[in-house]
Amino acid sequence: MNDSLPDTGPFRFDRCDDLSSLRRALEDAGYTQSAVAATVGMDAASGKLCEPEVALRRTAAASPYNTLIRLFLMGQSVSEDAVRAALALMDPRPLFEAGLLTRAAGGIKAQAALLPFEGLLLARDFWPEFIGEPCPGDYVPGVGPASLALANLTVRSAGGTALDLGTGLGVQALMAAAHAARVIATDSNPRALNFTGFNARLNGLSNIELRHGSLYEPVQGGRFDLIVSNPPFVISPRLQYQYRDGGLEGDLLSERVVRGAAALLREGGFATILCNWHHRTENDWADRPSAWLAGSCCDAWVICSDTKDPLAYASGWLAYEHGRNPDQYSRALDEWLSYYENLGIGLISFGAFILRRRTAADNWLRAERAPDGQANTSCSEQIQRIFAAQDLLEGLAAEENLLDKAFVLTADHQLEHVLQAERGQWVVQSAQLRQTNGIPFIGNVDRLVSTVLAGCDGRRTVGRLVKDLAAGLKLDVGQITPGCIAVMRKLLETGFLLEGRSAATVK
Repeated sequence: MNDSLPDTGPFRFDRCDDLSSLRRALEDAGYTQSAVAATVGMDAASGKLCEPEVALRRTAAASPYNTLIRLFLMGQSVSEDAVRAALALMDPRPLFEAGLLTRAAGGIKAQAALLPFEGLLLARDFWPEFIGEPCPGDYVPGVGPASLALANLTVRSAGGTALDLGTGLGVQALMAAAHAARVIATDSNPRALNFTGFNARLNGLSNIELRHGSLYEPVQGGRFDLIVSNPPFVISPRLQYQYRDGGLEGDLLSERVVRGAAALLREGGFATILCNWHHRTENDWADRPSAWLAGSCCDAWVICSDTKDPLAYASGWLAYEHGRNPDQYSRALDEWLSYYENLGIGLISFGAFILRRRTAADNWLRAERAPDGQANTSCSEQIQRIFAAQDLLEGLAAEENLLDKAFVLTADHQLEHVLQAERGQWVVQSAQLRQTNGIPFIGNVDRLVSTVLAGCDGRRTVGRLVKDLAAGLKLDVGQITPGCIAVMRKLLETGFLLEGRSAATVK
């Protein structure tokens, strides 16, 4: 890992030796992701915490765990004896040398918060409500809802080179380092890179390279198998926080990130980017994303997960910062709303762009609103299934050609029946296929399609299954075929089906 970055931030890389003993000390004290979340009331979906006074009362009793919470989560000054007891057999001197701990009035203080997350240990800036200080412009936040969404929507293949653009504290880079041969993490905020470098060392990762600069300037001429980005996409009138505000007019920063990723992907490489973009009405939300992707040489799936009017959007970002100061909050709202009005912004949407580089005469673009509910696990395999299915569908000369294909129903699903009692017996009123992992798509299927799906073994074609069903129930095959084709197409588009062997090989 390169150490030639600006000396901005609390950590000193040249003195960050083996930090595995710190991880073991925290684990031995019960400082785990679930325990920490319970103590401070952390809600992963919203990123909110309990009131500081509540956390202080919960950690009032003397114990190694409570000491660590006060030291590494609440930014409190703790006595040296308490720190030594909490870290057990670990010598705290390396933590002073690395810049994590410092001496202060009343004992010892941490220079950053430490938070366990999905097997990682991450350093971040303290929450302002816990330390009673406002966020500086170069504030480095932790893992939030957007971070979780991006992590789940990232396609993860072994090997290759990955780029984490706008890395922040480095969580996406660290996750990519587990499967990519090499990761480059960039940020325009040198303090964020200082945190990323420390987090890489804290987690024993040596395949992450740090580069300072704006957007794609640090990687000009590079090519990547994976690009991930949770950039400062917020549409705001001025650059106040580097982690949040784009600093460019409207949604121009999001546009530049999307266009730049498409240009730097290797053939077959994937990019996942979180963005905000503006539009005028409920019906034109996909117009700007479509324009950004025209001529990109990428197949693209744009998923719009939320849309807000300017007032709801601005208040959502400003309430956390100014909510306890009504006059300041009102002035900030006026500034943001005036900015949106001058730009002619009617609505603002949030979503993900998933791109795959593919040299072709025509690339496909799919834009849709996200289903209700959030992805609960990695969607990597599901996304790859959906891209393969979209390729298949785009390549069909006619939808009827689906009858010549054989499919397998993926294991990550449940079939749910709604039953109604009629004449002393249960009768199926409706049936739904529901994804159990990944994006929670739901597909409605009737009794006939359910029977066809049950026969999807990868050998028999859809046409063969439909004919057998019609013969068995003495139905007109011509009447049931169009409905079966339509549902099969929808199930392909939502990742329920995988293509099996070619129909030509099955007699």
